[in-house]
Amino acid sequence: MKRKKKTDYLRFIDYEFTQDEQLFKSNTDTAVFGMFLDMMKNKSVLDIGTNTGALLLYAHYHGARYLYGVDIHEEALKIAEENLKKYSDTFELYHSRVQDLNIDPVDVIICNPPFFEMNNVTDDRYFREAMFEESLPLNDLFVSVRKLMKDNGEVYLLYQADRFPEVYDMCKKYKLKIMKMQYIHDIHSKHALRIMLKMKIGPMSKLKVYEPVMIDRGRPVKAIYTEL
Repeated sequence: MKRKKKTDYLRFIDYEFTQDEQLFKSNTDTAVFGMFLDMMKNKSVLDIGTNTGALLLYAHYHGARYLYGVDIHEEALKIAEENLKKYSDTFELYHSRVQDLNIDPVDVIICNPPFFEMNNVTDDRYFREAMFEESLPLNDLFVSVRKLMKDNGEVYLLYQADRFPEVYDMCKKYKLKIMKMQYIHDIHSKHALRIMLKMKIGPMSKLKVYEPVMIDRGRPVKAIYTEL
């Protein structure tokens, strides 16, 4: 069966971007997280769960030179290759679980991982593996991060806001300090939906908490980004 593809542009940066209608598609989380990233001039970047390559393109926009992506879906990586080769000739994609990935440590790791707990699980395979943590439990993610990042490296993570205590515990367990954080709120909800974090190796200390990004059912209505 022929796969349905759609070409559009990534929000805020206008990079041409193709998606597969049958795979998990980039959304507001992707765009807001992409703009949360700091400048990465000439750095090597690994995107864990790269899907069709959107976050690597945001990293490229922020100056990253060497792009690496890993994903368990070969179909998604084929589209990621199409998307990345429009803008870069220094990228490598790996069809693998990140738990099994063996590459030289990188300067920056970015990850928008599956973060829903295993209840009320959907039958849609792509959505389940993209959103529910069966394929990448939180502890496995932090083990992989420490293995694949340089000692002076940086980690960017987007996660479910109400699970922040678990993330904080993992930071302490694996000796990562939170450098900055920003919440994503929907104007129709009383509580934050997501949290974005930047982390480095070291003891926990003071951090910058930025003004929340406000969205309206998936459309940003007030987005305060950090310095580029």
